[in-house]
Amino acid sequence: MNFRIKERISNYLSSNPDARVCALDLETLVADSGGFLKGERIISISMALDDEPITTSFFSAGDDSAAEEMRILREFDLRLAEIAPDIIIGYNHTGYDIPLIKSKLRELSYSDRLRNVEYFFGVSWTVDMKYVIAEDLYDFEGNYRIRKLDDVLRHERYGHLKLTRAKELVTSGDIDKGSMIKQLWKEDPEKFERYSVGDSYDLIVIFSHIFSQSRESSQT
Repeated sequence: MNFRIKERISNYLSSNPDARVCALDLETLVADSGGFLKGERIISISMALDDEPITTSFFSAGDDSAAEEMRILREFDLRLAEIAPDIIIGYNHTGYDIPLIKSKLRELSYSDRLRNVEYFFGVSWTVDMKYVIAEDLYDFEGNYRIRKLDDVLRHERYGHLKLTRAKELVTSGDIDKGSMIKQLWKEDPEKFERYSVGDSYDLIVIFSHIFSQSRESSQT
């Protein structure tokens, strides 16, 4: 394969050292609806921004209702305008998180549209870290494959980084992951926030690690 995504991002960051990079992650409840992106309820949205230090935002639904889902989407919409990201990263966010949010937008009336979400999903560079990391690990060990984020966070390549590795909060042999997330959301809001924010935070750390030289070279 002709890998070029790291090169493209490096070139962009070298030319745009002040580019704002934001990580996005959703937590959802999934009803047994028999179809992709059908029946999902967004219960939290987490964001991490590559400030120094990293800053995070977290929006959590108070209950399993359309009204609460829309409330956190509107908070997300306002925060996007404040951040004005040039690059939006995530892990499979191009395959799930962003399509899910867009499916919610299609249900809104014209007057209720979330215009900041529409705008920044339209003009920001959406970089899916599952491909960036797959290429980075290929450079490291010569094996190109898409990994689960859990496996990425445990990989020796990133072992020295100060990651939250919060995915371990929902690791259990007795309860499936979806049920554990739902249980955390309902019973332990503080731990649920740690879990939810962890993925977006860790992705910013890994992104910054991979592309640190690109930004450093642009400042010399």
